[in-house]
Amino acid sequence: MDEFGEGDRTFNQEEVQLVVKESVETVLQTTTPFTHAKVALWQATIVENALKRLAAQNKPFKYVVTCMISQNTGGATHTAHTCFWDAETDGFTKYRFENPTMVCLTTVYGMGI
Repeated sequence: MDEFGEGDRTFNQEEVQLVVKESVETVLQTTTPFTHAKVALWQATIVENALKRLAAQNKPFKYVVTCMISQNTGGATHTAHTCFWDAETDGFTKYRFENPTMVCLTTVYGMGI
């Protein structure tokens, strides 16, 4: 018998986005103002926490987590994503956090194994 249920083989965008949101907000919600010297630590903490929580779910996926933090100067930030994968099982989600001093864009890609 298969160790994973059929629902576990499909990327659950809402569930993963909640993990990302909580990982980002745990680090940045009380972090103001933007401090360039701390950005690398914030990014590492966010991606490591998200990846650990996703891996702990023990679902048949490989994950890629990215995080971009920049100073909020009022300018636009644009991103684009393209992937060649199995649309039946794989997916991605993104979460944008913004406060008066910074913008954080975090993305998770999940590829079924």
